[in-house]
Amino acid sequence: MKKYLFFILSICLSVGIYVSDKVVSFSNLRIVFFSIIIFLFVIVFNPLKKYAIIPFLIITIFLGFYIHQTYQKIDCKLLNNDAEVYFLKIIYQRNITEKSVNYVAKDLKSKELISLNVRDKQNIFHPYDEIIVYGKINEIQEPLNPNQFNFKQFLTRKNIHYQLFTNNIISLHKEGNGFRNWASKSKLQVREKLKRDGYSLESRALISSMLLGDRTELTPELNQSYIATGVVHILSISGLHVMMIYMILNFVLQPLLRLKNGRKIRIILSLCCIWLFSFYVELEPPVFRSALMISIYYISELLNRPKNIYHTLSLSAFIILVFQPNYLFDVGFQLSFSAVFFIVWLNPIFDKMWKVKNKWLKDIKGTIDTSLSAQIGTLPIAVYYFNQFSGLFLFGNLILIPASFLMICGGILSIIFLIFNINIPLYTWVFNQFIHWSNSYIYWLASFKFVAEDIYMSIFTAVMLVIILYFLNPLFIKKSKVALLIITICTCFIEIDCSSQAYQLNHSNELIVFNQYKNSILSIRNGRKLAVFSAFPLDEKTYNYTIKPYKVKNRIKDIQLYTYQDEFKHPSFIKHKNYIETKNFDFMLDEEDIHHQAYYQLIHQSKIYSINNTDNQLKFIIVDASNYPSTISQLEQNLPNKILWKTSEKGYFSIQY
Repeated sequence: MKKYLFFILSICLSVGIYVSDKVVSFSNLRIVFFSIIIFLFVIVFNPLKKYAIIPFLIITIFLGFYIHQTYQKIDCKLLNNDAEVYFLKIIYQRNITEKSVNYVAKDLKSKELISLNVRDKQNIFHPYDEIIVYGKINEIQEPLNPNQFNFKQFLTRKNIHYQLFTNNIISLHKEGNGFRNWASKSKLQVREKLKRDGYSLESRALISSMLLGDRTELTPELNQSYIATGVVHILSISGLHVMMIYMILNFVLQPLLRLKNGRKIRIILSLCCIWLFSFYVELEPPVFRSALMISIYYISELLNRPKNIYHTLSLSAFIILVFQPNYLFDVGFQLSFSAVFFIVWLNPIFDKMWKVKNKWLKDIKGTIDTSLSAQIGTLPIAVYYFNQFSGLFLFGNLILIPASFLMICGGILSIIFLIFNINIPLYTWVFNQFIHWSNSYIYWLASFKFVAEDIYMSIFTAVMLVIILYFLNPLFIKKSKVALLIITICTCFIEIDCSSQAYQLNHSNELIVFNQYKNSILSIRNGRKLAVFSAFPLDEKTYNYTIKPYKVKNRIKDIQLYTYQDEFKHPSFIKHKNYIETKNFDFMLDEEDIHHQAYYQLIHQSKIYSINNTDNQLKFIIVDASNYPSTISQLEQNLPNKILWKTSEKGYFSIQY
């Protein structure tokens, strides 16, 4: 128990945070009172010292619940029906899109956080700048189509409940100051100086991404190529980069070892530099985790305490979750910790399988082992969130991990040259060529397209896979029969889960009207086949953001595209010119020349048809987002709300039959 104390405590804290996220808000006083009662109850009925840890584990669960409830704000008092003038303070810049710049800002009056989207990309603001804007604040909308990314939940976990779109920046009321403001401005200056000194767009993008935490100059093609080859972690500041920077600092500060306490001084200076760098890049979860782990590990060394990587990793997670409980749901946090844990946990298996004596081969084997361990360990999380897995990761990591070390060294040297206004054209040319060759390798590797896409994995299957990966170590190292039994049981559970979901999908049909502006789209799923009808041809963006999430979740094998005018007979329905006929209901698309009574009627493209409901058969009138607001208002005035379904408010309309 002592060996894995912080690991178990971190698990208990995570359980409390997860439960808190899934239930409604509780009174903090009630949580404290309930925790004390549970603690006293367990103490009284747990007299055996052997199980004395149990009360602390239970209290840790309630501690996680309490911390999350305290951290999470749910008061929403900023909404207003009219546009107003707001005084906002910029907290940080989230990203830059083709249409706008997105910031997180604080309303100076209510102190609420707001997602601010400014369409004016000419004026860039920095942390702690106070600006005056005119616009209307709206509540962040939940996804209106099935299985889409829940942006509202994502921002809510950052305590952001509102959004404001504006191109009316009245003025910069007060220019900000402080470390974060300076850091943000310095990143712009670095990019401008890199451009001035002849660094290519590729070089500027890599330096900005790997050392400044700014990915705005990365092209979509380059980003997608890194994703396809399984080495996208190279582009983002991660624990790998922080460790590389620490190694560089140790090398640079090596002359300090000649002093009496030089080794301790070197560690302290290196840790200070690492934390300065971490704050400079906004304490991203992987950076925060890595800086904290390095600090705990080397502080233990300074104090002559025994070092344990599992203690270090678990204590880091525990500290982060105490101060930022919603990091538990951050994909970067999950990938970062799982990668480090399974690198340490699975590497002994590869060490036991094959050994080499040659020094160079040993280094190559170490890179392969680490890459395999990290990729296998993060596979359940990556597939669950991103629905894809690259088979090229090993070939990408073998070249890009050593190359990324040179990129960081070269990038640091480039920034030093900028600080002292040194411009060496030969160095700039060599660095540009090196970056170009590295990216060319990635483009070439990505051209093989060895990527498994559109993979659906349920949360249950993902958890079972994590358990299997955990018990691989005792199975191969200790030949544990218990581990073999648990792996077998988990494998059976996975098979049952996948089979039951496939059976349910194969024996069900569903009609869906999607929420889509300018176009009108509905689909009929027959088992794992999908027929998609649209008023206009589908573009790539509509397919990727509207149809594809539904396709992946329902494991669709075949998609057929049709127009509203097509007529044909399908095994589960008949498509007439103006309506769809199933064995359970009729679904009207346009007004019939003959009198036809339908159960459901779709209003689209602002066409209002005569609605016959004399027999009370009409259940719903679906008004999709392709209609003008005036058309929707007219329908609201003439029809009872109980039979009117507006996809722009209620989301997609679904009938399972």
